[in-house]
Amino acid sequence: MPIINYLRILKEDQDILVSFMAMLVGLATGFSVVLFVWMINYVQALMLGEGDPIYLTQAMAWWQVFLLPVAGGCLVAVLFPFIPKSIRMYGVGEVIQTLHAKNRHPLSPRAAFLKLFGASITLGSGGALGKEGPSVEIGAVIGAAMTRLFRIPDKMRDEIKVIMIGSGAAAAIAAVFNSPFGGVAFAMEVILSHMHLRISSPIFLASATGAIVSTTFVGPEVIHVPSYHWVSFWEFGTYAGLAVLVAVVGILFTNILRGTRKAFDALPVPEWGKPIIGGAIVGGFLVFFPHVYGTGTEAVEHTLNEDFAWHMLLALVFVKAFVTAVTLGSRGFGGLFGPALYMGAVTGGAYGALVHSLFPGMTGSSGAYAVVGMGAVLGTIANAPITATIIIFDFTHDYRMILPVAVVTLISTFLSVKSRTKSIYQVKG
Repeated sequence: MPIINYLRILKEDQDILVSFMAMLVGLATGFSVVLFVWMINYVQALMLGEGDPIYLTQAMAWWQVFLLPVAGGCLVAVLFPFIPKSIRMYGVGEVIQTLHAKNRHPLSPRAAFLKLFGASITLGSGGALGKEGPSVEIGAVIGAAMTRLFRIPDKMRDEIKVIMIGSGAAAAIAAVFNSPFGGVAFAMEVILSHMHLRISSPIFLASATGAIVSTTFVGPEVIHVPSYHWVSFWEFGTYAGLAVLVAVVGILFTNILRGTRKAFDALPVPEWGKPIIGGAIVGGFLVFFPHVYGTGTEAVEHTLNEDFAWHMLLALVFVKAFVTAVTLGSRGFGGLFGPALYMGAVTGGAYGALVHSLFPGMTGSSGAYAVVGMGAVLGTIANAPITATIIIFDFTHDYRMILPVAVVTLISTFLSVKSRTKSIYQVKG
C-alpha cells in the first residue's frame, strides 16, 4: 500500500491517529529521558569519577566534597536569566497547573529543555532530587508539540492535547523507572486525575514505547531489589505500624519542603545567589553524609541489601528530607519521586530492623520493610498509591510483596491526606 494511503487512513480515523501520535510521543520522550540520564552520569563522572558516590566522596578531601554542589549551584544560576520566574515550578506541578489551573499558561519548550539541562547539573553535582520531574515536563512538552505538529482540528484539539500530555507524562515515568504500567497509572492518577478506556489505550502505547527505549539504551534495572517476602499473618500488625510511621514522615517531609521554600523566598539575595547558598548547605551535609549524594540510587540499594545500621538509616531519614528541601527550595532542578523512594527505603529499613530485633521469628528482615517503605512514602507524598504499588512491583517482579506494599501504602496515604491540606506539587510555585 502506498504511503499516501497510510496517511489518508491516519487522517480519517481519529483513534488510529491518536494512537500513532502517542507512540511518537513515547518514542521522543524515551530518547529525551535517555539523554537526560546520560547527561547526569556525565556530570557526575566529571565531578567524582566512575563508581559509587558514597565511596568516591569518602576518598576525597572534605573541602572538595563541599565544593561539588557549590559548583553545581553556580552553573545552575547561569540558567536563571533564560527561565522566567513564573515557570520555574517543579516539573510535575507545572504540568498539572497547565491542565487544571484556571489561569493556566502553555508549557514552554525552551524552559523545559533548560530545566532538563539544569537538573543534570543539579543531580550530577550532588543535589538531592530525582529524575522524574524534568522528565515528566519534557514529556508533556513533546505531547503538546505533537498536537500542533499534526494540526488537529479545533473541535478535537483540546481533547487530543490532554491525551498527548498524559502520554508524554506516562512515557517519562515509564522510561525513568522502567515501569510502563506505572507510567499509565501516574498519568491517570496524578496528571489527569481520572481514568477512561478511550484515553488509556494511547497512553499505554506511549508508556510502553518510552520504557522500551529506556531499557534498550540505559538498561533494564533501575534499582536492584533482593527477593523478600512477608513471613507470617502477624506481620500485618507490624506493617500497620509502618503505615502510621510513613504517614508521619510524609507530613513532616511536606512541611519541611514548604518551610524551606518560604525561607529561601525570604532571603534578601538575588535569585541567582540562592542555588549557590543551597549548594553550600548541601555540601556541608555531604561532608558528613555522602549517602545523600545526587539521586541516591546506590544508597537505596545498600539499604535494601541491609548494609547500613539502623541508627544510620534513622539519621538519613532526616538528613535526606532536609537536603532535598534545601536543593528544591534554593531553586535546584529535579523531581521528588526519587527522594520519596529513598526516604521510604531508609524509614522502612530502620523500622524493620527494630521490629525484627523484637520479633525475629514472626517478621521479615529490614530489607523487606525497606521495600514496603519505598512504595508507601512514594504513594503518600504524591497521593498516588496505585502508581507507587505498581512501580514497586516492577522493581521487584515479585507478587509476594504486593499485598503488604498495597495495604501499607493505602493506609499511610489515607492518614496523610486527612492531616494535610497541600500535596507536594503545590509546594514549589
